[in-house]
Amino acid sequence: MRLDAQALALLVLLTGCAGTVAPAKVASSSGAPSTSTAPEASSLTPLDRSSASLPEAVRLFADEHVTGAMALFDTRDGKLLCSDPAKCDAGYLPASTFKIANTIIALETGIVSDAESPLPWDGQEYQNPDWNRDHTLRSAIQVSCLPCFQGIARKVGEARMHDWLNRLGYGNRDSSGRIDFFWLGGALRISPFQQIDFLRRLDGGKLPIQEHTLDVVRDVLTLDVGPEHVLRGKTGLVGPPETPAEVGWFVGFVELGERRVFFATVLDGHSPDVDLKPVRRRVTERVLRELGDLPSSATAALETSTRYSDAELSPEKCRIGQPCEPVRSAYCW
Repeated sequence: MRLDAQALALLVLLTGCAGTVAPAKVASSSGAPSTSTAPEASSLTPLDRSSASLPEAVRLFADEHVTGAMALFDTRDGKLLCSDPAKCDAGYLPASTFKIANTIIALETGIVSDAESPLPWDGQEYQNPDWNRDHTLRSAIQVSCLPCFQGIARKVGEARMHDWLNRLGYGNRDSSGRIDFFWLGGALRISPFQQIDFLRRLDGGKLPIQEHTLDVVRDVLTLDVGPEHVLRGKTGLVGPPETPAEVGWFVGFVELGERRVFFATVLDGHSPDVDLKPVRRRVTERVLRELGDLPSSATAALETSTRYSDAELSPEKCRIGQPCEPVRSAYCW
């Protein structure tokens, strides 16, 4: 799937303006892709769906025993690539990738002021030990502290959240559902193509936000820095009962001087013995390395899951001493 640079430049121009938007594929309330329509920030149609144009992802997904899609846009050649056109254009729950937008909104509304703004522990005991302490905005992003960002969402409130989703042109812009859970179990959906569009507008200064906000967001999303590159990104994970099956994300971009390589990987299936938590980042980085878009000097993603950073379950289901049913206990770790 390829869009030439001129078409994609037009896309960015259009997404920076208010107006009527084209319908897009979104997911049903179960979280699975559907063909219902909803407003979106941008449309990447028309697309040539006749063949996959990111064979490296197709092969490496099979090697990792996962299914899903990866979309990639390289500013060097202005090509938009996708391993599965239907899935790249389908909406999924954003899970913790929504923390990027939530951070923007928190900064713009004054709930936090910078990367070191305190986010105090609420005193509840969670099975994820990384959540059982005070955080800053930076550390909350690093451990994907769900209670921290739920608290931010409650302070933002329904009206301002709805307004900001429209301002940012984020996914299908639907914040219906519980204010502190809609990105995990509500109506919000975003596709891999939309993730890339959002990240391009963010990095390119096309969002209606202050320069300070952009600087802080870019800072807290930093995953790896080398002499030739900076890798910025965010993972996400959600599963039953919010979705019929696990959905894992890794979205972000690689900075190579002035060049940018934006990526969005969504995994929507896997073999029974596969843990999506380490695979979503690892398989993405494998593709980027094969394409030469991530230098060999970059720190490799962990081969095993050693953190609890994406227990994307309502904290009420994951408190110490309480059963995690009907959700598999792995989600609560």
